[in-house]
Amino acid sequence: MLLAVVDTHFPWILSGFRYWENFEFYKIDKNILFFSVHKMNDDFPAQVHPLTLIREYSITDIYCVFLNHTLGLLDYPGKIPGKQNYGLSELIKERNISIHTTIYPGGGYENNSLDQALKALKFLKGHPSVKSVFTNLSEVQKIIPKAHWIAGIINTGFYKYRHRAKSNKLQLLFSAFHRKEKGFNYLAKALNLLDPSKYHLHIVGDWESELHLVKHHNYTYYGTLPPETLREVYYNCHVIIAPNYKGCGPINNRFIPIYRKYVTLDGFPTTTAVDAMSTGCCLISTNPRKDYSALKPEEDYWEIKEKSANHIQKAIEYCYDNQDKMLLMAERGQKKILEYYDAKKNVRFKYNVIKGKNS
Repeated sequence: MLLAVVDTHFPWILSGFRYWENFEFYKIDKNILFFSVHKMNDDFPAQVHPLTLIREYSITDIYCVFLNHTLGLLDYPGKIPGKQNYGLSELIKERNISIHTTIYPGGGYENNSLDQALKALKFLKGHPSVKSVFTNLSEVQKIIPKAHWIAGIINTGFYKYRHRAKSNKLQLLFSAFHRKEKGFNYLAKALNLLDPSKYHLHIVGDWESELHLVKHHNYTYYGTLPPETLREVYYNCHVIIAPNYKGCGPINNRFIPIYRKYVTLDGFPTTTAVDAMSTGCCLISTNPRKDYSALKPEEDYWEIKEKSANHIQKAIEYCYDNQDKMLLMAERGQKKILEYYDAKKNVRFKYNVIKGKNS
């Protein structure tokens, strides 16, 4: 087997789960070849080739992530947000190359085009080159019953657990790329209702234009951070808050590649939330997908209603008034992350499926 991992924007460490997943693939098998549609400049231990050179190698298997990218490799004729056909379908057919894919929220599986996505999934189900599918979406498993459930991928070795101590000033965290559906305005309203002497908010991402919404100025704004610096912010916080909600309209953000600039219903929990939980942060979050496959509300995280500043306020105040319970929940949540999201374990599983060792 000669496996090619084909990505769209790589190596790009800000796209954390894909970077760490590909890194684990490299650690498992140094013969794996890496290709990217748009080559990025972050460090990676293996050479990353432009996708245009893939014909020069005797590839037997291709692994990729996201629905639109997979469909592009197969030159899918239908419409799907962000799809770019690469003209490789004949090559895949002629050389009998096996396709293996992970389908997560986003990347063509969008909130405002689900009919297109479901039609495309049926295409994948019946395509002779598609040999294995991994997903955390129940809708995918309904159409492709043989799809393997994988909650997600993070580097739990990089985001190691560190116990937090109780404090008379609770350190809160909000971390996301700028988009109104991330719910920052509701978090700001909640913070304005809280006693500023008891709480401090750490804000990560491109939110400078929204800082005026926080009236008490009890916050620290960092902008966009590299993973090593962001990890230290995680360690300084007790709680991460993810008040995202279902929304509509185009995404206008210079940090997000064009292939992802479509409306999406975020996965649950978000990648940033999982990273922070792995370090020991307690999660306060909405759950727009009603996804309870890995984390259970009131056990592993506090669930709040969408678009509700009052719910956010009450959850934060509860954490402050019940810090022993907050720290216990953070510990339980971290164990769930280690169980379901560990990159080393999950990538090994995927690799074995691709090689035919796991059915």
